[in-house]
Amino acid sequence: MKKGFAALMIALILLLGACTKEYWVMNKKDIKDEPAVRVFVEYLQEEKPERRGFKVIDISQGKSMVVVSTGTPAKELEVVDVDIQDDQTIVTVKEIDAESDEVNPYILIGLERKNGSMLVKNEDGEEYEIGF
Repeated sequence: MKKGFAALMIALILLLGACTKEYWVMNKKDIKDEPAVRVFVEYLQEEKPERRGFKVIDISQGKSMVVVSTGTPAKELEVVDVDIQDDQTIVTVKEIDAESDEVNPYILIGLERKNGSMLVKNEDGEEYEIGF
C-alpha cells in the first residue's frame, strides 16, 4: 500500500509540474518593480502612441518581459498562448475592441523562459513589429 501511494504522489507531482504555465501577465500596478519596463511603457505612452509592436526586456531572476502595444486606444490585448519551441518563442494575443484609458494600450507578458527568436502575432496571424 505504501509503495502504491508513493508512486501515485510522485506521478501527481510530475503531472502538476508539467502543467505549470510558461508565462504570466504582470499587473500594470506592479510596473514600478521593473524600472526598465516602466521606462519603456512611459516611452510608448508619451513618444510612440501610434506604435504597434513588441519589445523583449530582461527582468529579474533571468526572466523576460514582453511588452506588446496596440498603437490605438480602440484596442486592448489578452494573451491567448505562449508556445516555446526549440528555436522560437511564439506569443499569440487577442485584440479586443475597447476604448482604453491608455494612449497606447499594452500588455506585459512575463516569460519563465524563451528559446530562439521571438514572434508575437494576433489570432489572425498578423505579426507585431519587433523592437522600437
